Amino acid sequence: MITVVIGGGTMGAGIAAVAALAGDDVALVEPDAAARERARGLIAHAANESAGKVQYYETIPAGLQADLAIEAVPERLDLKQSVFTTLAQALGPQALLATNTSSLSVSEIAQGVENPERVLGLHFFNPPTAMKLVEIVRGEKTGDEAVERARSAATRFGKTAVVTADTPGFIVNRVARPFYLQAMRAYDAGTGTLEELDLLARGAGFRMGPFELMDLIGLDINLATSESIYESTGAARLKPVELQRELVRAGKLGRKSGAGFYDYSGGTPKHDDSPPALPAQINAEERILVVGLTNAAIELREAIDKAYAHVNVCENPEAVEEMPLDSTVVIDGGDGVSDRGSFIAELDGLFAPDTVLLVDAYATDLIALAKRLRHPERVVGFGLLGSLSRQSAIEIVDAEETSDDALELAQELFESIGKRVVLVGNSPGLFLGRTVGSIVNEAVCAVQDDVATPNDVDLAMRLGTNYPLGPIAWGREIGGDRVVRILQRLAGAEGAAFAPHRALWVLDVESDQDPMDVAVAEGVVDTKPGSGFVGYPGIPL
Repeated sequence: MITVVIGGGTMGAGIAAVAALAGDDVALVEPDAAARERARGLIAHAANESAGKVQYYETIPAGLQADLAIEAVPERLDLKQSVFTTLAQALGPQALLATNTSSLSVSEIAQGVENPERVLGLHFFNPPTAMKLVEIVRGEKTGDEAVERARSAATRFGKTAVVTADTPGFIVNRVARPFYLQAMRAYDAGTGTLEELDLLARGAGFRMGPFELMDLIGLDINLATSESIYESTGAARLKPVELQRELVRAGKLGRKSGAGFYDYSGGTPKHDDSPPALPAQINAEERILVVGLTNAAIELREAIDKAYAHVNVCENPEAVEEMPLDSTVVIDGGDGVSDRGSFIAELDGLFAPDTVLLVDAYATDLIALAKRLRHPERVVGFGLLGSLSRQSAIEIVDAEETSDDALELAQELFESIGKRVVLVGNSPGLFLGRTVGSIVNEAVCAVQDDVATPNDVDLAMRLGTNYPLGPIAWGREIGGDRVVRILQRLAGAEGAAFAPHRALWVLDVESDQDPMDVAVAEGVVDTKPGSGFVGYPGIPL
């Protein structure tokens, strides 16, 4: 097989190395001599013994019978259109023509190209040799045969391919937007510090927090991608945040400039995500009552049973008055959807004033709740998404009315079951609820907009960003109605732009097989330590 790569920058050199490692003969075309030499060095390092499969050219050589051409020149529409016009004339109608664009329209790039049915996007992720995902972008005139040829090429390269429509951001860069935008909005709202919000994100399973990841990508690059997607879609929920614009205007672009959200003058900031030390002995003093039969309540009860000697369970909230009323902590598991204000008010009347009440802050309005209680100082809101075992850090609400003693007891309880605790400001969805909920919502919007199938969305976000779960699967685990509740509260506070998509009420459940399991079974995803999937965080722009 003969593959032509146009552009010898970081991405072009990486793609050339991938093709060489797959056994292809590669023609790398780069008009700048210095760039060709840099590419030669990168490929020698990445492809090792296969580097000899790559030949270097200043222009496209005449008479080359290439099977595939991949363009990886700078993101300028006029430049890419010129390259494709030249490729179509030089390589003939048999060659599949692909662009590695991350932000431009494949259909616009293909304008004026002969046989446009063979033009599509092959969007690799940085670095191409490590990242396992390729987005196949179907333009308006892309033919089915071209898509299948691209899928075969991706498989030959050892990649997992997902098919996406030619829409702004494709799958990964679009669905990843809320990770950055909602994090900045939460920070603006005073929910937590940069360090605390990044810690919570890592505690939910993200490889990097949103602020440290934006600093790694470059705030200017990340902002440009957000602006491009916003300008193309007009969706208010995807509007860039002024905080990021201010930093870019000030030249604070992240690691490459020495400062961004964080200061790198002393090196990259270190963080410690190790769990708190478990207590040396079972707590025999506190008496815990867990109310409810939700999955969250069951998991909490099982975890607390290992750390406390006195744990009671009331599966039916209506029977709570029949339980021992000497509990020092009552945890309301709730139903994940309803505001529990009325029930918490009943508990307020049943238990002694020094009993601490732990309340689901994602579903219950704590401000409204405080106004109806005699003892609001003993209420502590907490946030739990999906599975307790998946979440190593818990956010609890440092509300104005909550006493220090109540906060201390809540923190002690969660730390005793091995969870880091972060005190956050009281805002709808707190941090993780609004961020993960918005990611799930954006994924559902993408599916409903026919950008990609639910399985391809999940695969793309697992492989392209190393999310702990695909967002559709994550939404199922959390519960579509719970995500709806979180986003309804967020929309009530910050505007209708953040309202849940109607399809969230009936998250697609047509497949009960994890798409990642399928990809692993097919042998195209390497999950061994040190592989691209496990060892690299992924860099969605």
